[in-house]
Amino acid sequence: MIYFLGILISLALGFLFIRLLTAGRLNLILHIFLALALGLGINGTIAFYTHILFNQFDRFIPIGIIVTGIAYLYFLNKKKISFPPLTQAHLWGLVTLVLLAVPLAISAHYYPLGGWDAWSCWSLKAKFIFLGQENWKDVLSPGLWRSNTHYPLLWPLINVWFWDLGGRFDQAVPMLNSVVIALLTAGILLFGLWELTGKLPVSILAAVLVTALPFGVTLYTSQYSDSLLGLFLLSAFICLLLAEKYNLPTLKILSMLFLGLMSFTKNEGLIAAGIAALLIWWQERSRKKELKGLIGAFIIAALPTIIFTLFMAPPNEAFINGLVSTDKPTDWARVSVILVYPWFEFISGKWNGYWLLALAGILWGGKKLWQSTPGLIGISLILYLGVVMAYYAVNTFFEIQWWLSTTLSRILFALIPTITLWIGLAA
Repeated sequence: MIYFLGILISLALGFLFIRLLTAGRLNLILHIFLALALGLGINGTIAFYTHILFNQFDRFIPIGIIVTGIAYLYFLNKKKISFPPLTQAHLWGLVTLVLLAVPLAISAHYYPLGGWDAWSCWSLKAKFIFLGQENWKDVLSPGLWRSNTHYPLLWPLINVWFWDLGGRFDQAVPMLNSVVIALLTAGILLFGLWELTGKLPVSILAAVLVTALPFGVTLYTSQYSDSLLGLFLLSAFICLLLAEKYNLPTLKILSMLFLGLMSFTKNEGLIAAGIAALLIWWQERSRKKELKGLIGAFIIAALPTIIFTLFMAPPNEAFINGLVSTDKPTDWARVSVILVYPWFEFISGKWNGYWLLALAGILWGGKKLWQSTPGLIGISLILYLGVVMAYYAVNTFFEIQWWLSTTLSRILFALIPTITLWIGLAA
């Protein structure tokens, strides 16, 4: 029961914040899904400032800050507003999400500790922070380099915030959060795409494609930070597109906040956030006043990433610069594997034909996908994947085929919600 109280608190915080920005212009259900996603991100951010930056481990401090924030936002939201009315079609969307929750719940029940990168990295860090308190920095020790000690901490800190609320460690928290993040991703895609295109069947199909893939269900319930990255990237682009549709510049602020939060999910999130933010700033360069607000919002949300990366994170022990190394140089054999392997990944049976369907959708969408903001989304995806592939080539610490086989699928998985949104815009 305490966990669900935490969900309600997170929802209230995000709901009031977005209400302040949009004055009820969004569909109520989409508003709620975006609000919970934002609230979870803010919870993790507050936990960072209290536990990590200021080394304060009284569990009531982060809880008190959040509750005070809710009270303040409630005071600012005194003006009465009404949301657009809900229809029977909205019920079909919610029924779809209930059905999608079934395989996720079953998978999470039989996979309570998550995947290997959960118990050896993300959940391990959360336990160090919550149980170790002042000794949490031991998790950054060089001897634990296999736990990606240099990675950002948002996902662990979100779980820590819930443990703060409950007053004890509970393995059910990351398990339940993994299901919530999956359903938030499906809900934001479904109702966001419907809001943008007006086509409910296409939107339901998109949500099903993203959430019901058996391999995707496994990754969602693996409790990896990749799913959080995917949620924030999708939310950022949904907000950007809706800002243009409704001529609501404040939604662009929300888009920047999601990108800033995404930068603290993992290093790949920082890369994706930087690329997307730069492209959005370039697109908005003629609006000088709005641009300053967008840059400021991104920096504020990304401040934990900046602080942790520059002043706290240890060096990456699993890095060898192949461009200068004589022992393990970047050679043609490595590059050729990087160029060829992704194509075998795309046709792998574990994706159940998703990438072939995506290719067909891209070809069918044609020019529509490369104009205006959809084009910005497409370019962001290409540049991000290009940087990731370049990193695979430069960092020669790991044997490349093994590295690709264990990580590329998760990188692609995090992009699937945004890719599906992008293709769906041409429907």
